[in-house]
Amino acid sequence: MSTIQTFLQTIWASILVLGWLKVGIAVIIIAILTRIQAFIGALAFILFIAYLAHWI
Repeated sequence: MSTIQTFLQTIWASILVLGWLKVGIAVIIIAILTRIQAFIGALAFILFIAYLAHWI
């Protein structure tokens, strides 16, 4: 019984760690995107104008 309990606790702990790891990665990605949001907007604007100019 002790082995099964240890096994289940190990699985639960790894699931929790993976969850926190995913949350941390998501927060880092969101922080990076908010820092470069102006650059992404300008790039999208330039690409859109280039796309429109192609059809004119």
